[in-house]
Amino acid sequence: MDQEKTPPETGETTVHREVRSVLSEFERHKHAVAQVLREVNAAAYQAKQESLKRSVEDLTHKLAEDRFYLTVVGQFSRGKSTLMNAILGREYLPSGIVPVTSAITAVSYGSQERVILHFAGSNLTTQIKINELADFITERTNPGNRNRIEMAEVQVPVEILQRGFFLVDTPGLGSAIRENTATTLSFLPNADAIVFLTSCDAPLTAGELGYLRQCRSAVRQLFVVVNKMDLVPEDERADVIDFVKSKAQEELGEGDVRVYAVSARDALTARMATDAAKLDGSGLLPLQEDLIAYLTSHKHEDLLLQACDRAAEMIAASSVPERHDLLGRITTLRAEIEHGAVMDKRRGRGTREHVEPAQSPDSLLRVSCMVCDRIVDAVFNFFRSYQYELSVSAEVQHRHADAGGFCAMHTWQYANLASPQGICSAYPQVLFRFSEDLRDLAEGRASKHGSNGVAGPPLPAGESCPACQKAVEAEKTAIREIADALQSESNGEGTSRQSVCLTHLEGLLHVLSNTTTAKRILLQESEAFRRIAENLQRYALKHEGRRSDLISEEEWQAPKQALTLLTGHRNVQPDALKRRQ
Repeated sequence: MDQEKTPPETGETTVHREVRSVLSEFERHKHAVAQVLREVNAAAYQAKQESLKRSVEDLTHKLAEDRFYLTVVGQFSRGKSTLMNAILGREYLPSGIVPVTSAITAVSYGSQERVILHFAGSNLTTQIKINELADFITERTNPGNRNRIEMAEVQVPVEILQRGFFLVDTPGLGSAIRENTATTLSFLPNADAIVFLTSCDAPLTAGELGYLRQCRSAVRQLFVVVNKMDLVPEDERADVIDFVKSKAQEELGEGDVRVYAVSARDALTARMATDAAKLDGSGLLPLQEDLIAYLTSHKHEDLLLQACDRAAEMIAASSVPERHDLLGRITTLRAEIEHGAVMDKRRGRGTREHVEPAQSPDSLLRVSCMVCDRIVDAVFNFFRSYQYELSVSAEVQHRHADAGGFCAMHTWQYANLASPQGICSAYPQVLFRFSEDLRDLAEGRASKHGSNGVAGPPLPAGESCPACQKAVEAEKTAIREIADALQSESNGEGTSRQSVCLTHLEGLLHVLSNTTTAKRILLQESEAFRRIAENLQRYALKHEGRRSDLISEEEWQAPKQALTLLTGHRNVQPDALKRRQ
């Protein structure tokens, strides 16, 4: 057996473990609230209380939407787009040293990279490719936003955005294009939190101080960031930060304003090159950690507590028979959420642990059983040739009849490939065979062909099904080859993120000689099950909350993926194959 090694990271790759735990706890609480609302809705329906039912549906709608706008604001050429690209881990947004962004650009979660353009005064949208974004939102191609784009929604597979977060890039304040400043200021009331960006070459000018005050009046949470710190000698950086902090405190009248020193350019370069040391030196990680901590705790605590309070009011005012039980559950749940928030504040934020963000389309969750896939391919290739031979060869037809045909499942798979003419040519001998067996049984004679050892009426092929035999061979080969490939990966020869169903996981573990590989596969499978379970919950909540438009591709696929992981491919039936081995 190979020497034990520490298995590679198999969990979420967008945030560190502590933040992942907070996100999972929020998801758990949100769906616990949704479950209570689901039961209240059912009780209201049974009691014919339409008013209560409508109120519950409205609250579920709000819970399902769960959007949060983290808005980046600053004068032109401060590096807003570059900072957002650094947080996302790739150059999704165009950037430059002159005014670039002419329209509100919101980055949200999407299974595939794309951009949806929303136009002012219209419900119509236009979808474009992400590499075409600059042609629609930059000052060069859309000066003063003459195309009247209300918002360009950039959808990318960065998992932190899947929790309902929107990173919003705004046109630069104070540029020569007045429309840009007006667009940004008019969007401020929609912001839930603001990252206000200045830069070390001209930190917090008089004009910026006025904009800073407007931002503070629009939101409760404000993050002040000084960018381009790579231009300042290390021994002078503390002075720059102290200056910005004192000016901000004086302008806002607040005793403690935290200021973050960042080089967005260095952070983006480090992210794209997976240079952990350079990323740490860029100053991005403290800002990112505090952003995520706020997004995943404070804002969502408010959302959940408000939902609990509203649900408790509705339940208490209702006359449904289950109201005492439901009220007790929502009260307990509220106390648990509130207690968790208090404990989080006492514990603080912990240590920073950087993990690279996952944003490539190749990292999307694609779930199927890799053993089942090999079996399906093998059986399909078998049918392609066999169904032709069966339709033209008398010898093959008689042999097929003697075997009792295919098993029930493979009979219908054969029918999907064969034409009516092919079935009419291939199956007379099978039916003649069963006709004789049934007559022999009726007249008390032993069946000529038997019934696979089962007393009673003759049955379609079981042990003798030629397609099943082909599937068993393919299963054994696939498990052996996949096990060899996985153990090669443990030796640094590749990586895999494919899954297997529970039945084939058992078979795979039996042939793995490397316990480190087995542990890695189990952790990988555990993560796949957890993520699909969360996608199922999100789908259900968005559907019930009348927000099906927000359902992502992974969430649409989750029902099929869940059943595949549990039972295998519908055309394989692993348990049936197991009995034939």
